Amino acid sequence: KLEPDELPSKKPEMISMLVDKAAEGIITEGKYIRKEEEAKELANMLKEKKNQGIEEVWEYCAYIYSLESFLYKTLNATMRLVGDKDHEHVWRSKVRTLGPFCLLLWDDPFNTKAKTGMIIYRGATLNDEQIAKYKEMAKDSSMYGSFQAFTSCSRN
Repeated sequence: KLEPDELPSKKPEMISMLVDKAAEGIITEGKYIRKEEEAKELANMLKEKKNQGIEEVWEYCAYIYSLESFLYKTLNATMRLVGDKDHEHVWRSKVRTLGPFCLLLWDDPFNTKAKTGMIIYRGATLNDEQIAKYKEMAKDSSMYGSFQAFTSCSRN
C-alpha cells in the first residue's frame, strides 16, 4: 500500500523508473493479444516523456489512455473486475503489467477537486452478470458500487 507521500507526484525520482515499467507493461499486454506493434508505439510515446516532470508525464498518460487503442480497453475491462471475488485472480494478474501506468495516470499532480452534482454519461460493455449486479444495487438505496476504470464521459 502506498502512502500519500510515496506517490510519484511527491517523489520525482520515481518517475523515470515508473515510465520504464509502464512501457514494459504496455508491451507485455500488447503481446498477449497480438497487438505488439501498437503496444510498442504507445510505449515509445510514453518513454519520450520519461525525463520530464510528473505534470508532463501525467498529461501524456491521459492522452495515451484517451487514444482508440487496446490499452484503454484492456485497462477498463480489468479494472471493472476489481472487487469481484470471482475474478480477483484476473485483475491481480495484471497489477505487474498495468499497475505502473495506472499509478502514473491516477496520481493527478494538479490535485484538481472532482466536481459533483452533475449528470454524466458513458457507454460501457458489461456482461449479463455485471448488469444483474448493478440492477440489484439500484433496487436498494443502501447498496452502492462503482466502475473502477478510468472512464471518459460526456455531459450530453
